[in-house]
This record gives sequence, C-alpha cells and structure tokens, in this order.
Amino acid sequence: RFRPASACTLVLWMATPDTGTSVGLTKVGLLTGLSYVSGVDYYKGINEQASALLPKGKHMKANPPMVLVSLDCDQYVAYLEARDDAGVAEYLFAGVETLHAANVDFVVICSNTAHCVVPMVRQRLPSLPLLHIADCSASACKERGITTVGLLGTEPTMRDGSWLKSCLGEHGLTVIVPTEQASQRRCYDIICQELSFDIYKDESRDFLLVLVAEMQALGCQGVILGCTELELLLTREHEGRAALPLIRSAAVHITAAARVLAGAAALDDFSPSIGTSSS
Repeated sequence: RFRPASACTLVLWMATPDTGTSVGLTKVGLLTGLSYVSGVDYYKGINEQASALLPKGKHMKANPPMVLVSLDCDQYVAYLEARDDAGVAEYLFAGVETLHAANVDFVVICSNTAHCVVPMVRQRLPSLPLLHIADCSASACKERGITTVGLLGTEPTMRDGSWLKSCLGEHGLTVIVPTEQASQRRCYDIICQELSFDIYKDESRDFLLVLVAEMQALGCQGVILGCTELELLLTREHEGRAALPLIRSAAVHITAAARVLAGAAALDDFSPSIGTSSS
C-alpha cells in the first residue's frame, strides 16, 4: 500500500539475501528528501562503507538492504517556517510509518532538524529502533575530549533544537548556539536557499567560519555542523581555516549506520549509558 506522491515517495533497494556473508545485512530504513542533496550522500556513503566492512559476496561486493522514503522538502520547510511543530511531526511520522510497514530493522533520519519527530516515534512505535544523529555526534565529541560544543544548523535547531540538545546533554555535553537571531536566520537561509539547491558560495562559507570563531570566543571546544547540508559547504579541505574542530554530523551518522549494517557495531554502542551514541 503506497501513500500518495504528495505525501512521500517510497523507493526500495533490496540486496539479495544469498550473498554468501554470515554477518551484517540488517535492513535499514532511510528517511530522506530533507533535502535530497544530503540524502544522496547517505545512500552512497552507507553502501560504500558497509560494503568495505562486509566479506565479499559470491560475485560482487555485498551491499546492505535499504528502504528509502523521500519526502517533499518544500512541504517540510513550509511547516518549519510556520512553526507548526505538530504539523511537521505528523508529516515526518507518516514517512517513518511507511518504513515501519516495510519491516526495517532500524531507522536512520537523514536530517538533524527532522529528528524533531523522534519523540512521536518513540511514543507511537516504541519497538522501532532508531540510530539518533545526536548520539553519533556526541560520540565523536567525546572521542576528541570535547565537553562544550557549539551547534550550527537550521533556525529551528538553533532556536529550539530540544530533539538534539537534550540528547547531547544526556552524553554530558554543554551546547552553545549563536546568540544573534540574524546570524541564525542567515545560516538557515544558506541551508535552504543555497545548499539545498547545490549552490556553494565563498561568502557563505566565510560567514560560517566567522560563526565558528564566535563559538570559540563563547568557550566551545568544537562545533557540530548540525545540519547535514553544512558539511557540503565546509568540506574537509576547509577544516584548516576553522578556529575549532568540526564535528560532521552526517558523516559520523553515515559511518555509524554502515558499521551497524556490517555487524561491526550495535545500536546500543551509541547509547549515552555506554558512552558513545544512538537509541
């Protein structure tokens, strides 16, 4: 049973179950489209990294079974701009529900801000495992000895962001965001009007690097790029220009998902109680 195209698009990739491997190949559900630009990186990155960890199949590299639900980013942002918290949660939950109906073993939400749906998922689908992006970011912070971290992302994430900040706090991290509303707004506009359209401007990169320096002045030891699109602009080649270490939320999320799929890690390895990250 498929939902109307206006609600979500379901695309199914299934690796053959007879791969000749005895570990991994758990089925993951990806909620993406928020935007599709970073979703492409998730699909590519998880496949590449999981395949590198899995034993070779009979004929090809083994790649993990995936179910993708791609939502309409314009509708999603319309809810965010209207500050319709209930509306955006219900919209995102419809996508998660589709993944659940496809019998995935765990869910990866390919967006920081879209993790605002997690409380609803845990309430309505308490048995559905989910790899939380904030758990993965927290794990990366702790590996670097970071206890006070800056958070850059969408305006809703910086203004509220309880779905990320509370999770980071459970790992013992203190979270600081830019104090100026104008800075939060410009960061959001860069994400929505540039990066989500594959537009990368030097002046926008320079602005983000200034924000990172401001985070250092506020006592941060590192900065989480808390929107999956931001690390497309602040790439690894720009890290030398950053005043602080950059925690790439999408990159660590992708690596964690690949390790779980390959049987190299468990979801519980990322739990705050373990001292790494998920849920």
